[in-house]
Amino acid sequence: MGPLIIGAAYFVYAAFWIRFFTHFLLWWRAARRLEGPRSSAGRPSAKACAQTAVDVALFGRLMKVNPVLWLGEWVFHASLLLVLLRHLRFFLEPVPEWVWSVQTPGLIAGYVLPFSLVYILVIRLLTKREKYAAPANVFLLGLVLIISTLGVVMSAWFTPAMDVKMFVLGILCLKPAALPDDGLFLAHFCLVLVLIPFLPTHIFTAPFVMMEARRREQALRLVMHEK
Repeated sequence: MGPLIIGAAYFVYAAFWIRFFTHFLLWWRAARRLEGPRSSAGRPSAKACAQTAVDVALFGRLMKVNPVLWLGEWVFHASLLLVLLRHLRFFLEPVPEWVWSVQTPGLIAGYVLPFSLVYILVIRLLTKREKYAAPANVFLLGLVLIISTLGVVMSAWFTPAMDVKMFVLGILCLKPAALPDDGLFLAHFCLVLVLIPFLPTHIFTAPFVMMEARRREQALRLVMHEK
């Protein structure tokens, strides 16, 4: 079982980065092809950059469209960020001081995360828009809900943290260690491997896409003003 899971981890990791770079390259080529000659007037202003940062960090566009869903989405993403930062202690050696400083907030966020996912699922299913309740979205949210719930259960029960760290570092260093003898961790880790191929890669290029949208809006307003 151990070699099979380790092999799956390497395969999923490689496939994800190939998909990510392919997606980014396609987006970059499309943006270059559509923009034409770039003038100084078409460059994003400092205001556009600030607005883009707000859109990315606070989901400004979603807040205008659906404030109820925005609340759950923002709490979910903020909690997920803290949880991921807390997990860095398994990937780094030595562990930086700032990673230790987010352990308690990350633990609290881990308990908030499942509730935010339930909230989002309810709002999406009740909202009369197909894209909000699309099967792919519901599947991803449900999968993350199960993973986060397992994480909460692991934090309440004894988990061999050092064995987990040695296993994770071993994979990263291409020196796989023994698979931890913990059923909860095994389920948690395998579900993460299932989740990764389904992650929408556009979330990583979102800042660039939003910046491009702001630049085009700025250029359109300039053209309309000149007319």
